[in-house]
Amino acid sequence: INFFCGIDDKTTVHEVGMCGAAFDDVHDSTNSTLCGLKIGASPDAIICHGNGTVEVLEVKNHCPFAWNRFPHQNSGNNRRKKKRGNNTRNLNHGKSNTNDAKLFGINDFDLECKVPAVYIPQLMMEMFCVGENVDLDEPRHKANQRTAICKSAVMIRQTATRGAIVLRLHRDEDWISEMKYFLGKFKKRYVDAGVIPPDDFFWDDDEDATRYCQFLKKTKELSESVE
Repeated sequence: INFFCGIDDKTTVHEVGMCGAAFDDVHDSTNSTLCGLKIGASPDAIICHGNGTVEVLEVKNHCPFAWNRFPHQNSGNNRRKKKRGNNTRNLNHGKSNTNDAKLFGINDFDLECKVPAVYIPQLMMEMFCVGENVDLDEPRHKANQRTAICKSAVMIRQTATRGAIVLRLHRDEDWISEMKYFLGKFKKRYVDAGVIPPDDFFWDDDEDATRYCQFLKKTKELSESVE
């Protein structure tokens, strides 16, 4: 919070609850599958900058522990593990007794300058649901008649051993359009029909398999194109 407020003395960080967006034939006449689809998202906070723009803020505290798949084999072998390049430090403190083998170790990994692909849908949904206008019900905000436009999201990734990294992901309207398409299709095919979706739904879809693969490819590209 101090970091963002230190950039501009007019920047403020606010708590926020559920931000909603709903669709029907009027709101999105180009996609009939969206009829009746109601979605929402809740960022950790929103950042309101002095120039009127708004960013959603998401903080991820990565778990410092990793599952030790072979506790008895790795017990007491910290030196050999280090030579093999394993970054998971055993919590055994050098004990060789296999009865004391630990099931977890410290996951000491370097933070990459990217948003993991699994979080792209969350951040895009948050940007979409916050929308273009944010009314904080503040006299100063209303007096300035500022139009708050949410076109980016900030993610802070933190670890117990390697500090934190601050990343910015820009809004992608084409990706959001595809997201809405597949959400609507999922609702129509499985939710409305009361059908349990199979594993890897859409992957081998006769109608949209290629389109879905391109959607996943774009998701991966976005995860690596951050500031």
